[in-house]
Amino acid sequence: MTRRLTLACLGLLGLGLSLAAPPAGSAAQEDPIRCLIITGDHRGHDWKETTRILEAFLEEGGRIVVDVTATPAKDLNPENLARYDVLLLNYRQGNEPPSGTVWTEENKRALLDAVEGGTGLVVYHFASSAFADPNWEEYERMIGGGWRTQGFHGPKHNFTVKKALVEHPISAGLPEQFAHEVDELYQNSKMVEGNVVLATAYSDPNLPRGTGKDEPVIWVNSYGSGRVYNNALGHDATAISDPLFQEWMRRGVEWAATGEVAASGGK
Repeated sequence: MTRRLTLACLGLLGLGLSLAAPPAGSAAQEDPIRCLIITGDHRGHDWKETTRILEAFLEEGGRIVVDVTATPAKDLNPENLARYDVLLLNYRQGNEPPSGTVWTEENKRALLDAVEGGTGLVVYHFASSAFADPNWEEYERMIGGGWRTQGFHGPKHNFTVKKALVEHPISAGLPEQFAHEVDELYQNSKMVEGNVVLATAYSDPNLPRGTGKDEPVIWVNSYGSGRVYNNALGHDATAISDPLFQEWMRRGVEWAATGEVAASGGK
């Protein structure tokens, strides 16, 4: 049985799982959504800080209940994943992986089976580059592509995020565009069959590594019965403290879990 550990002061003493999560199912609108953040490693990123912020804003209002694991090697198993409506990947394996973070073949199979069976999936930022070299093709398909090996970005900067001209519960009622805080703009992200782009950002060719294109930054797909939400924004605490980034993420989690979004507009 898993357990929930606590975050202390500004350092992370441990990340764990709730003792008594009920069996998973499709969360009704009035029921809390059970979300598991999967982390413990995120190469080149402060996963401890971003996890704290993600957990805090997702739980605002009580609609979403968040647990965290920093030991996916232990906690990515069918019994534990069955407790959750949606899984959030704040993970990218590094060169010196912390103890308990290296996924086994059994861990990988458990994640694929959970999402294919209907558990929602949220792919956050550089998690779309996980298991890219060598390429785990089924992971790439499950997460809707993204960075993989061909992606890149220039220096962090302010840019405008624009809502795509598609109707979707996640974006319904949100502003047509918003000025995003200083962040990395991912470019040349891989799009797989079935991806529906919900938001883009223009890559200014006058800036270093600018492409002159509207780059996809938020999109959705499905994997089996599971709904998949991929958000390439959010490099650090500054970027994910943006209120509209948080609203897009909150809505993405809710949609991945339920197929609906209760909120009718942005903050």
